[in-house]
Amino acid sequence: MAEENQLVPLAPARIHPRSDVESAVKFAVKPIPKNHPEKSSKFLVYFLALIVISGTVLLIFSSIVLRATTPRVKLRSVEVKTLLQGNSTFNATLITELTIRNRNFGSFRFRNGTGQVFYGTVSVGEMKIREGRVRARDTERLRVTVEVRSSNHSEARNLSSGVLKLSSHAQLQGRVNLLNILKRKKRPEMNCNMNLVLRNQTIQDLVCD
Repeated sequence: MAEENQLVPLAPARIHPRSDVESAVKFAVKPIPKNHPEKSSKFLVYFLALIVISGTVLLIFSSIVLRATTPRVKLRSVEVKTLLQGNSTFNATLITELTIRNRNFGSFRFRNGTGQVFYGTVSVGEMKIREGRVRARDTERLRVTVEVRSSNHSEARNLSSGVLKLSSHAQLQGRVNLLNILKRKKRPEMNCNMNLVLRNQTIQDLVCD
């Protein structure tokens, strides 16, 4: 009977929180996202740096690639093919080689042109330069035949010295085509001086500006 009257301890009652309380607890545990001003400022710095770099690249590109310079024309060599000499006259056939150097990043197309050969201040020969095209960053070579004639010019009185001081001048007219975007008119000029030695019929001291 004593065993039957012995008290049995009850299990502690479980507390079931309400649903709104559970939500509040979960919300309190969930981390709250934070704004990162440092990341935003870094993105802005990178964006501005990209703009500056792009602008610098475009500036360099336009100043180098899209800048048109005047091609250079000069006499590379002159050969005396024939020479006839009188007391105060001379007739000569000269075979000249012209070079047109194009340093641009676009082709240079030029029209038919002419040049003059001078003895003193008198024109004694004409150079006929045919039209053509020089590729980008290239040099074109042209062979031009010049007939030099004098007829009792007062400048020819120094033939007895055996050396004729000749000069030549030419100008070309054309356009530089830059990447099919820009076209610039250019007029390259040539000014050269040379000595024609009558005794051995050769050209010496050829110098071009």
